[in-house]
This record gives sequence, C-alpha cells and structure tokens, in this order.
Amino acid sequence: MLKISGVFEITVKKMKEPAFAMLLVIAVLIGASVSEMEQLSFRQDSGVLFGLISLEQGQPLLTGFVVIFLMTAIVAIFSGATDIPKDIESRMIMLVLTKPITRIEYLIGKYFGIVAVCICFFLSGAITATLVHWARAGEIYQVQMLARQFFMLLALFPLVALTIMFSTFLADIGAMVVTAAYVFFSMLISAVSIFVDMLPKSLEVVSLVHVIAYFFPNFFYFFNSCKFSGIVLLALIAYSFSMTAIFLLVASFQMNRRDMI
Repeated sequence: MLKISGVFEITVKKMKEPAFAMLLVIAVLIGASVSEMEQLSFRQDSGVLFGLISLEQGQPLLTGFVVIFLMTAIVAIFSGATDIPKDIESRMIMLVLTKPITRIEYLIGKYFGIVAVCICFFLSGAITATLVHWARAGEIYQVQMLARQFFMLLALFPLVALTIMFSTFLADIGAMVVTAAYVFFSMLISAVSIFVDMLPKSLEVVSLVHVIAYFFPNFFYFFNSCKFSGIVLLALIAYSFSMTAIFLLVASFQMNRRDMI
C-alpha cells in the first residue's frame, strides 16, 4: 500500500503546477456559468432519449452538473491517456521500477492519482455551481438532489480505467482517440439496443445487437434518475466497480508484458 501511495503522490503533484491552477479556474468559471441550468429530462414522446435517461423515478440530474461532468470526462481522457506514455517516453518509469515496486502497483497508483485529479476538477465546478445558485436563488439544493449529482462520479472510475488501459497499448494521442471512439460507440450501441427492443423478437438483428452490446459498457446507466432506496443504487455501484476492475486487469496484463525500453 505504501508503494502505491508513493506513485499516487507523484501523480497528484501536478496539482501544484500552474497549469492545474488554470484548470481549476476553468472549472470554477464553468460551474458559475451553468449553475442555473434546469433538470436534465425528456418528455415521454422523445422516444429513445426518454428511454435512455428517464428509466427510473427518483432524483434527476441537473443539466449544469452534467456539463461539469462532461468537462471532467475530457480531463480524465487527457490525463489517463498521457500520464503513462509520458513516463515511458521520458524514461521516468524505468527510474520508478528500479525501486521495490511492481508494475501493477505503479499502474494502480497512477489510476488513483488521475481519479483524484479529476474529482478535484469536478468538485471545484460543482461546489461553485452550488454556491452561485444559493447566491442567485437564495436557496440551497436539496441534499438528495445534490447527492445524485455527485453519484455521476461513478462513471468516472471506469472511464479513467478504460483510458489507462488503452494508454498501455498505444501512444498518448492514439489512446485519446481510441478512448473517445470507444465511448461514443458504446453510447451508440446502448441507444440502438433500446430501439431494437421495440422490434419483433424473431428478427436476428435483435439478438445480434444485444450480443455486441455485452462488449461495451452502458454509460447511460449513470445518467438515469435514481432512487436512493432499493437495489438500483447498489447495482449502479457494483456495475461501476466491476467495469473498472475488468479494464484495470487488462491494463495490468499489458503492463507486465510490455517492453519499457
């Protein structure tokens, strides 16, 4: 655990750099500008969009917080795609691995460090949005509604793991492009699978789409209205961490077989 925390500390040191301070300023500005956006919702006649976002009754997402999360996702993809390739290119990883630390410990430390950086960015925007809303409207968000916004962070854990996984196979730019394409295709498959559920079950395309969908995570789950009682929230947490574990296992396998020279 101490070895992992050492890599974690090295990773989060970027928070002290001027570039990260500018990033936090951007997060604060985004939070202030989107604080008065309304709930993210679709009418039932919106078809597939209603099916994707409004499956559960419960606390909805606020559009402003979704915008903050999307900006956080961009930071996650950029950081996750560049950190390990940058260490390999600069030979920093060789220096780290000469210490009594395994490649898997290095990978896990990097993962938690990047997640911490992204959470800091999200919190900066979210807290600013909450305070600006309080200043303008004279009221604070309900605790359950505010908690629902922070549960969006469950999507961050597999997203960072996914990006790191691709960064162990590709260079930084390639990892960013492939991650963005994979996430986009995952969302497309998830949307299509909702549509084909309305088709006759006898059609082969229905089964084919569902089989393909098993190979891609459904990020729409994290944007559904969610109840804080019952099994839905527990299932969402389990889904997030199971995807994270799968992506990190693939990344650790690649790290162990990769030539760092």
